[in-house]
Amino acid sequence: MTTAKKTDNSPRRVLAIDTATRTQSLALLDGETVLEHSQQRVKFNHGSSLLERIARMLEAQQMQVSDLDLIAVGRGPGSFTGLRVGVSIAKSLSRAKEIPLVGVSTLASLAHAAACAHPTAAVCATIDARRREVYTGLYALNTASSNALEVLDPDRTAANAELGERLLEVAQTRPVIMVGEGPHKYDELAALTAPGLAKFSVTALAPWAAVPSAVAIALLGRRAAEDGQLDAVNTLEPNYIRPTEAEIKFG
Repeated sequence: MTTAKKTDNSPRRVLAIDTATRTQSLALLDGETVLEHSQQRVKFNHGSSLLERIARMLEAQQMQVSDLDLIAVGRGPGSFTGLRVGVSIAKSLSRAKEIPLVGVSTLASLAHAAACAHPTAAVCATIDARRREVYTGLYALNTASSNALEVLDPDRTAANAELGERLLEVAQTRPVIMVGEGPHKYDELAALTAPGLAKFSVTALAPWAAVPSAVAIALLGRRAAEDGQLDAVNTLEPNYIRPTEAEIKFG
């Protein structure tokens, strides 16, 4: 059963959290206004600073957790430890003050801005999964459905060569834009920008822009809430995609 104190299906005050990568991203929105947004590289783990930064953000706006209409959290894929921390804290805040909760694909949040800026393109979001693989999802803006973000390929892990083949296939019919860590870390993906691939481009994002943004988490979370797609605090879990080391070890 979904925990929810407030019934307005268009939440105004949204706290968004993403800890899927080494960059800890937080945002606080009131309607379309971004009140607070911070991106911070974490040296060790998210747990030591996340609650304190949330408290400072709310205090700066003279708000408390109980003033929120929605908590949106990136549920991955990404770092196992980071995801556990972020989702756990989001659930604890939601449970304590009965704030509606929604989980958002971190890859979708990466794709969001590029899809809005390039409505005819397919946007491939990537996060480094190591072992010469990436976590990836393919998205596009559905202009026939109030510009909702449409899933073309669901979130998964892919070897770089396999993903390259898929993107070249898609590029035969529409422009493709790649965002995130993949093209900046792996030569196989960067090579897809070679001359002659006229319909294919990889966005050359600055390092700070190639990480998930909690603002996008907030916007996508609000859209999900408006569509009635809230998550139950007792059942929301990170989307690891890969099994954790404990699952591998103990079966």
